[in-house]
Amino acid sequence: MSNNTFNPREHLITIKNRQGATEYLPVQWRLVWFRSECPEGSIETELLQLDLERETEEEAFVWNAEKRRSEKVVKTAKGLAVFRATVKDGKGGSATATKMEKAASFPDFLEKAETGAIGRALAALGYGTQFAPELDEEHRIVDSPVGGQGGAAPSRNGATGVMSAEAAADAQVTERQIANIRKLCQHLGKEEPQNITSLSFLGAKKMIEDLTNEYKERKQNKAS
Repeated sequence: MSNNTFNPREHLITIKNRQGATEYLPVQWRLVWFRSECPEGSIETELLQLDLERETEEEAFVWNAEKRRSEKVVKTAKGLAVFRATVKDGKGGSATATKMEKAASFPDFLEKAETGAIGRALAALGYGTQFAPELDEEHRIVDSPVGGQGGAAPSRNGATGVMSAEAAADAQVTERQIANIRKLCQHLGKEEPQNITSLSFLGAKKMIEDLTNEYKERKQNKAS
């Protein structure tokens, strides 16, 4: 552990919930805590599912100035993403978590899903567990993106896990990866890559990361 011990209580914020209020440690500070204690640790993320045509809904309350009260409305938007994050502390400990977000909840649902998965995995490993109310599924909390590196490969038996580097290098592209590549290319107006089915798992993962980043940039440029 570092001599400069990280104190999570210095970075807590208070959020409202059904019970009144609770303390919450934002993901970026969970990450700082993790890095301070595990400099050899790693964080990997993988886009598990992307459906840009899925119609999604989210209930919300908006203030009606004329009636001077909050009213429930239902927001709709197309888009859903699921990310998986795997955190390893470099000392033998690891944790894996997934997070789904939809466009009706957040315009930047891709980033929110990735960040939420990272936050959950960090909390599962012990970094902010007591300050992570999102783990009880009663809250809609996701922090700003904190980034990630690489991507975890699915285990050969389909269970959630991480392949060895050698196994990942030998693995072939999955049906889920092919579907994600096709959807991203369609929304970017790109032609589907030739011989997509002959890609390796790592090659497909890199292509998805590049296409996802391009998709995010286009959305940001349109919003600005």
